[in-house]
Amino acid sequence: MASNTKHRLIFDLPKSERDLSLRSALNEAIQLAIEKNQPFVYRNSLCIQPNYFIHEYPDGKKFLIAQNQNNSEETVLRELR
Repeated sequence: MASNTKHRLIFDLPKSERDLSLRSALNEAIQLAIEKNQPFVYRNSLCIQPNYFIHEYPDGKKFLIAQNQNNSEETVLRELR
């Protein structure tokens, strides 16, 4: 059965509705990452090389890693927490 619901592009939504939609999607992605024990990956001032990243796990462990740009292999450089 076809639905008559018209879908709007996110950029066509009012700012408050767009923010709510994006926040909801982000919270869902964060929850899935936590359930799978996947790290949050980001860069900060410790990432002095282009292939350095911070991996922060839901259990609080935090690592500075280097990623091999040829094969994506990761090497832990330092445990931060």
